[in-house]
Amino acid sequence: MHSNSTSKVKQGGDERTTKTVQSVRPGVREEANAVSPKRWGWSKRTLLIFALAFIITLIITAPATLLNGWVQRATQGQLVLANTGGTVWHGSATPALPQREVGFIALGPLHWDVALLPLFSGKLKIILRWDDVPQATAMEAILSSSGLELNHAQLALPAAALGELSPLLQPVQLQGQIQIQSEHLLVSSQGIEGVANADWLNAGSALSAVNPLGKYHLTFTGSGERLHIALATTSGALILDGQGDWSRSRGLEFHGKARAAEGKQDNLAGLLAHLGPQQSPGVHTLTLTPQAMAR
Repeated sequence: MHSNSTSKVKQGGDERTTKTVQSVRPGVREEANAVSPKRWGWSKRTLLIFALAFIITLIITAPATLLNGWVQRATQGQLVLANTGGTVWHGSATPALPQREVGFIALGPLHWDVALLPLFSGKLKIILRWDDVPQATAMEAILSSSGLELNHAQLALPAAALGELSPLLQPVQLQGQIQIQSEHLLVSSQGIEGVANADWLNAGSALSAVNPLGKYHLTFTGSGERLHIALATTSGALILDGQGDWSRSRGLEFHGKARAAEGKQDNLAGLLAHLGPQQSPGVHTLTLTPQAMAR
C-alpha cells in the first residue's frame, strides 16, 4: 500500500507538481512506518558488545601451550616451557634450559595467575609459585613500558646449569643445588638494576672424590648495563673466591682463585688442574672470559 503526497516546486517561473511515494504497511500507524535510526544504532552496539565478549572469552580461555612459543622467541631459545597446562591466565608449566649438546635442564613445576586490575593501568602482573621452593611471599612479575620488574624472586637451579654458562666448566660436571633470591630486580633496555644472592649448596664435581666440596655464596649486583658478580666460600674442602662482570657487549668476564683446604691438597689436585693453571704453590687461577672460552 502506498500513500501519495504532492508538493509544488517553482522552477524558472513555472510551477510544477511533484509526487512523493512512501511505502505504508497496512494497519500500522504512519509514524511507525519510518525506520528508526536508533534501532540501527542499538543493533551496532549490541554486535560490538558481543564481538568484544567473544574476543575476551578467547583470550581468557586461550591454552597455556601458546606461551611456549612466545617465551622461546622472547628468550631467543634460551628458555622453554614443558608440560604446560591450564590457560594463559591461570596455568602451570615446567621451565627448562636447553643444554649445549642435547637435552634440557628442568627447573621444576611453576604455577601462575594473571591479575586483572593492573591491566587497566597498562601493566601485566603475574603471580608465580614454585612447587619445590617454599615461599613466604609469592613472586611477582610485572611487565610494563619501563621493563620487567621482579619482586620476591626465588629460583632453584641444579649446579649443572653453570656448565651452560661456560664451556670451560662443562668438563668439571658440577653438582649440587643453587638457590637464588632477590627482593627486587628491574630488567629493562638499559640493563639490570637490583641485587640477587645465590647459595650453592652441597657443591660437588664428578672429577672429585671429595663430596660435597663445600658451600659457596654469590652476589649479583646490577647497575645498568653491568652486572657485577662476587664469589666467596662459606665452608668446605675447596676454597673459591673471585670477582667478575657480565654485560651484553662483552659477555662474562670472571677472574678467581681456587685452592684446597688444609689436608685436602692430594684429594683435590686433579680437580684444581681442570679449573685452571697453578699461579702459586697450591693456588690455581679460575678465568672465565670470552678469550679463554675461545681457546
